[in-house]
Amino acid sequence: MSYKKMIFTGTLILTFSGFLSRILGFYNRIFLSKLIGAGELGIYQLIMPVYMLCFTLVCHGFETGISNLTSKYRGQGDKKSIHRLIRFACLLSLSLSFVLLLFLISGAGMLSRHLFHETSAASTLKIAALALPFVAIKSCLHGYYVGQNRSAVPAASQLVEQTARVGSIYLLSVTIYLYTADARIAAWGMVIGEMVSAIYTLLAYFYTVHRETKRKLPLPSPTPSSAVLPSMIREFFHFSIPLTINHFSLTIISSLENMLIPLMLLRRLGSRTLALETYGTLTGMALPFLFFPATIVNSLSVMLLPAISASYKQKKMAQIQSTISKSLHYCIVIGIFSCFAFFLFGKSLGSLVFSNEQAGEYVHLFALLCPFLYVSQTISSILNGFGCTRQTLFHNLLGMGIRILFILTAIPSLGIKGYLYGLLAGYSLQILLDISGVFRITFFPFFPEKTLLIPAAFAFSCGWASRQLCQILLNQSFSPLFALFFSGSCYVLSFFLLQWIVERFTV
Repeated sequence: MSYKKMIFTGTLILTFSGFLSRILGFYNRIFLSKLIGAGELGIYQLIMPVYMLCFTLVCHGFETGISNLTSKYRGQGDKKSIHRLIRFACLLSLSLSFVLLLFLISGAGMLSRHLFHETSAASTLKIAALALPFVAIKSCLHGYYVGQNRSAVPAASQLVEQTARVGSIYLLSVTIYLYTADARIAAWGMVIGEMVSAIYTLLAYFYTVHRETKRKLPLPSPTPSSAVLPSMIREFFHFSIPLTINHFSLTIISSLENMLIPLMLLRRLGSRTLALETYGTLTGMALPFLFFPATIVNSLSVMLLPAISASYKQKKMAQIQSTISKSLHYCIVIGIFSCFAFFLFGKSLGSLVFSNEQAGEYVHLFALLCPFLYVSQTISSILNGFGCTRQTLFHNLLGMGIRILFILTAIPSLGIKGYLYGLLAGYSLQILLDISGVFRITFFPFFPEKTLLIPAAFAFSCGWASRQLCQILLNQSFSPLFALFFSGSCYVLSFFLLQWIVERFTV
């Protein structure tokens, strides 16, 4: 498979599954918001920073290290070393997950009192901790499949996880938690979803190994020798430990950021209940809307890192420059269209989907953030592909530092708008630093009229026309859901029309 086809196919599969997973996730959030309320949703969001710290330790560096080495050994035809690597990484990740599981269960009460300042979060954190062993196994196997350029299994695993999560929450809501539904039901849904997804991924891996052993394909000539275990372990740690440290450092700062928001909202609003509800509405309802189009960007970032890393080692700079240019073009265009979509339809979406006017206000308010969110993720992945993990860590820490500064100073005086200003300032600095880092390695073409001016003008005009169409349909007594869906579909089609025009009439 060619380089471009490999990235496109992997991105397409992960994007398709990501969209379906996010649709299921949206249904889950809508159901949860009505079942447990914004306050309990805020408690569930409150424990996530600590859970994500543990998740980072057992998953992030392991998955990326496995995908990188699997890609290398695959190119050498060394299947034996690939499966030795998988066994070693799974055992290590699983052992670490049980250590963190015991830590969270024993320290949940202390963390809830002194860190969350919400004692009712302890039971939810204990339940969420049970997901760690399943996540550990699943992430290692996902790394194997990404390294093999087989994104179908990770994609299906996402769908299995979301389906099991939504189904289990629904079943629990009509049985055990019918009269006492709270944040614990969301945690149980996460655990069951991860468990079912891990079992599916493990069975898929065993089936893959079984098929490989049955097929008697001729090995490349000369027959490659398997990597020596100590050498393989050193190489694995050389790649995975810096990434784990980088991501763990970022997660610590990000966790601090997420825990400070409700505390600063408390200063602004003067009520803990109101602060938790506002935090739950923002992080549990509004922001997931903004992250929905990022499914394409997430999938692209997953495929870009190993692809650019391999091309950089082979000194294929022209290929890299073309990949970077096209990747950033699509990310910016998606960001511009998403920005106008949420600005024009955000209030209606929040009110219609969550029956919460405040959620709609936040979607409308934070719409400007979309291009910054999507571009920052892609350009960081590109820089990591060049091996500049220390640079990306430093840039991310600077951006987060600015966001925390705004949280501490702007939220108490400006409210939630202060957080928006901090996000815009932090992501802007991070993007500028990342782009300058990429330019130090290689230059890539960028066309402002093709990537910024034409998409912005097209998005504004088509967005305004779609908004007017929505109003006409509402005035003719069509249901709000139909009016929003039909006019939104017209706006999405205009995105594909723009891409056709750009490819057809611009150079």
